[in-house]
Amino acid sequence: MSEIQIGCHVSTSGGVDKAPPRGDKLGAGCMQVFTRNQMAWKHKPLEDAEVAAFKAALADSGVGTVMSHDSYLINLCSPDPEKLQKSLDAFDAEVDRCTRLGIPLLNFHPGAHMKQGVEWGIATIADSLNGVCRRFPDSPVKLVLETVAGQGSTVGRRFGEMAEIFARLEQPERFGICVDTAHVFAAGYDIATEGGWDKTWEEFDRLLGMDRLVAFHVNDSKVKLGSHVDRHALIGRGHIGPGAFIRLVTDPRTRHVPMMLETPAGDEGYAAEIAWLTGAATGELRDLPEIEEAKRGY
Repeated sequence: MSEIQIGCHVSTSGGVDKAPPRGDKLGAGCMQVFTRNQMAWKHKPLEDAEVAAFKAALADSGVGTVMSHDSYLINLCSPDPEKLQKSLDAFDAEVDRCTRLGIPLLNFHPGAHMKQGVEWGIATIADSLNGVCRRFPDSPVKLVLETVAGQGSTVGRRFGEMAEIFARLEQPERFGICVDTAHVFAAGYDIATEGGWDKTWEEFDRLLGMDRLVAFHVNDSKVKLGSHVDRHALIGRGHIGPGAFIRLVTDPRTRHVPMMLETPAGDEGYAAEIAWLTGAATGELRDLPEIEEAKRGY
C-alpha cells in the first residue's frame, strides 16, 4: 500500500518555487497550487529559470504529489463560441505549464451547460478534452475532472455524468477523477454515515472504477446533504462531521489517494488539520483542533 499523502492548497505568491518550502512548513505530504492567477485570462509566460527553481525546490522538500488547479474562468462546455475558445486556450496554456513544471495532475471543473442540457454539456466537454489530448499528444500530465456540488447547470454532480464523459473520451487513460468531499455530500452522496460511505464507493467503483480516483479535495460542508451548494467548512465542523474523514484516511479504498485540504483554515489551520488527519490515519484519535476560520479560503 502506498504511503499516505495528506496536504493542502499552498500559495504560490512570489513564484511557484515558493510553494514547496511553504508546504514543508505546514507538514504537507502533497499539495495543490495555482500556477497562475486563477481569476484572470491573461498570464505571464513561465521563464526557464522559474521552471528550474520550482523543480529544485520540490526536490529539496518533503512534498510528494503536486496537483495544479486550473482557472475558475474556464468552461469547457460554454455555448458561446468565443468563451469556449478562450477556455480552450487557457486550458492548453495550463497543460503546457504543468508539462514544463513536471506537475503530474491538472484538476479542473468540467463545465456548465448554461441551459443547453446535461447531455449537450457532456458531449461538448468530451469534445473539448479530446481536442486537448490531440494538441498535446506527448504530455504526461493527467487531466483530473473534479466532482461538483451541482450548483446551477454544472456538469459532474453525479458519478454517472462523469462516466458518460469518460465513455466519450478518445484516450480515457489520460484522465482521472478528484472527489471533493464537500461537493459529493452537497450533491447527495451521504458520506457522513458509514452505510452511505460504503454505498458511495460501491457506486463510484461500479460506474467509474476505483483506479480512476487520483486525488481528493478534503473539505467539510457548511450546507446539508443534497443542498447542491458549494460551501467548504473546517474538518469535522460541518454537516459531514469527523467520522467520514477518519474513514477517508483509514479505508483501504481511499487512504492511498493524495488528499488536498481546501478548508477555510488558513496556513496555521492547515497545519493543525494535516496533523489531525495524519493522527487519525495511524489510529491516534485526538480532539478536533481549535481553529479560527480564515476570512479568505485557499
